[in-house]
Amino acid sequence: MNLVVYFIQTASFHVMNPYYAPTLATFFVVLTTPFSVKAEPSSENEGRIQAYLKRFPNADNDKDGILTLSELKHHYTNSRQLPQAEKRQESNLQTNIRYSNFHKRNVLDFYPARSAAKEKPAPLFVWFHGGGFRQGDKSSIGRGGGKMLKAYQAAGYAVASCNYPFLDIRKGMGYLEIMGHCGRAMQFIRSKADEWGIDPDKICVGGASAGALISEWLAYSDDLARKGSKDLVERLSSRPNVAISHLQPLGTDMLAKPFMDRGEAPLFIYTNAPSSDRLHHPKYAELIRDRAKQLKIPCVAVGGGRNSLPTPTEGQTWLSLQLEFCAKHLGIKQ
Repeated sequence: MNLVVYFIQTASFHVMNPYYAPTLATFFVVLTTPFSVKAEPSSENEGRIQAYLKRFPNADNDKDGILTLSELKHHYTNSRQLPQAEKRQESNLQTNIRYSNFHKRNVLDFYPARSAAKEKPAPLFVWFHGGGFRQGDKSSIGRGGGKMLKAYQAAGYAVASCNYPFLDIRKGMGYLEIMGHCGRAMQFIRSKADEWGIDPDKICVGGASAGALISEWLAYSDDLARKGSKDLVERLSSRPNVAISHLQPLGTDMLAKPFMDRGEAPLFIYTNAPSSDRLHHPKYAELIRDRAKQLKIPCVAVGGGRNSLPTPTEGQTWLSLQLEFCAKHLGIKQ
């Protein structure tokens, strides 16, 4: 008697890569059949196993080009365990932490560094969402599989994702007022360095669109620290050590470029926006890149093929380059 395993795909599979575990929605039906087979079922004699191999080439553990039933079962079991491990990691997530009482949107989510990185204080990646200063949410860092979030966690970083007040000129909430609230978030995060196990001198701050301008303003404006303040949080620095920009937007010439000076935080820029995107026209990325070069600020700017910015070389991605940039300028050994 032999076990013949048939599997029925009931949902989409995601291609495996360093930041995504496959999502398997597959039912296995085990049938006891009265026939004898000399060879173990494999991709050479079972069409469904062959289909599985095409979908998940990494399942071929010994790399001989043949996927056996044993290898399939091993791969399936491991792929089911990975999401569970991620869920255990996410259980440490602290949500809606209030970084000030000045506004209802002054909250952040904190993702602790993985346990392997807790022997010493972890570097920190802080994210400010986009949305034209009128919409958006801190949860955006986890959408689409949370590729960037997982990449930083895998590299040993703790991660914080922040909300901030929306633009409301009539109520006195202008662009610079919003920046001030985000600066308070940075000061608050530094005040938690010991409790959260993070290194206050190894912080990179990034954002998309409006979040990119926030990150750059924090990096290049005057530090909000007030050394003699009775508020202990306010005594701490609001400035990051590295700035990250995604989708550099309209407003760069007013909210980022004028604040830049020599010797300030290194800047990494990524945008795949085409020239038809008026809000995120690649000229804005080129504008701040060129200004950084004038001021001798370390800067790398890459695109994704839809504009004239250089694309990553073979074997690299914008994310791998971003991580390398952060590690280099934070003094982190990879």
